[in-house]
Amino acid sequence: MEILKNASHYVFGIAPGQAFSYYTLSLIVAGILLVFAIFFKQYYSKKVKNGDFVFKKMFKKVPNQVIYFAIGLLFLIGVRYENIPYFAMRLWLILLTIGFGVYLVRQLYKYFKIYPAELDNFESRPKQKTENKYLPNKR
Repeated sequence: MEILKNASHYVFGIAPGQAFSYYTLSLIVAGILLVFAIFFKQYYSKKVKNGDFVFKKMFKKVPNQVIYFAIGLLFLIGVRYENIPYFAMRLWLILLTIGFGVYLVRQLYKYFKIYPAELDNFESRPKQKTENKYLPNKR
């Protein structure tokens, strides 16, 4: 029972203090996320220019969402450094990490499983006629 009490105090501690050994690692991860968002935005632009409408539809919001995760991580690092009560809780960092993990797995699943199937479906559809059936035509 004491282990559970210590674990809950560790996770839900209101002000855990400035003793956080992962400042540099967290800053590096936030920087990597920002750089990934920039590179993915360039990759996205290249794919859209080549006419990949399925990729455009499926991955339009990915760079912005990765930037939001990086900003959230930077915010949590800042409040942890300043030791602001309730905002510096370890719980928020754990939830952000779990949320990003779920998001990453979901996006990888979409890219490797759903995207190829949607691309095949899009390419196998018959081309639509450009004629409008409501305009007068010769019989």
